[in-house]
Amino acid sequence: MAEKITKMCSICKKRPAVYYRTYSGEYICAKCLNNVIEKGVKREISKTKILNMDSKIVIPITYFSPGSSIVLSNILYRIEKQFKSKLAIIVPKDYDIEKIKSFLEDKTDILIADISIKPPDKLSLMECLRYERAWSIKSAKALGYNFISLPITRTDISLILLDSILNGKSEFLSESFEFLDMDNIKIFYPFSGIEGEILASYEFISGVKINPLCSTHIKSKSIFYSIAGSRPELDFGSQRIVERLNNITNKLSKTKCKICGGFSDHEICNTCIKLNLRNIDVTLNISS
Repeated sequence: MAEKITKMCSICKKRPAVYYRTYSGEYICAKCLNNVIEKGVKREISKTKILNMDSKIVIPITYFSPGSSIVLSNILYRIEKQFKSKLAIIVPKDYDIEKIKSFLEDKTDILIADISIKPPDKLSLMECLRYERAWSIKSAKALGYNFISLPITRTDISLILLDSILNGKSEFLSESFEFLDMDNIKIFYPFSGIEGEILASYEFISGVKINPLCSTHIKSKSIFYSIAGSRPELDFGSQRIVERLNNITNKLSKTKCKICGGFSDHEICNTCIKLNLRNIDVTLNISS
């Protein structure tokens, strides 16, 4: 059983804390926890200069992390009002649509996606990301939108990086990039400056509970946590390594898969061949 927190919030010093942030040693209340995550997203958006009046952003409710996708949708909905961007929240019809909508703050920009090819019940996180990108790219092209936002955290990026290196899967390094470009559609990770633990805690405290339709795994996850433990400097350190690798890899003539945009030695990557994604089709309908 988790130990009950009895301290006051370290940030506002007014409200009872509900979460202990390991990396900073802070005790945080629910309101300040929301602010911490929102500021982290704003920082990433500012760094990549994504939001403006011409931005049209697809936010897929992902098969692997629907709760995080909902949180991301709500935060971007609040932020984008300042920039007058356009959002399209796309929900696969395999979910309970009304339950998803009950958690969304934006009730007007929801589309239902009928996706011809479903993911298996279990995939590696990297394979699942390629699947999510494949159907999201199809959706963005159909709508004429130019951005796709996925709920990947700094911890996810660290794990992907470690696993790709340890298992000799250099093609999956593209999944650790905070920003990918595919046919003038840019895929970005607004949570890339936030540790996975804080996002999971926020989902729990907010009461967002949607079971994923695709469970993901990473082979090297146990190795990462056996080394990192509760030491956040490894998480931050890997972020700096990713940035350096981005600069190096972007200079290489690495082919991108024409379906998912991930690195590949061939026109279509092994993941898209395995999942038959060259034949994937998406039909979008406005939510009633």
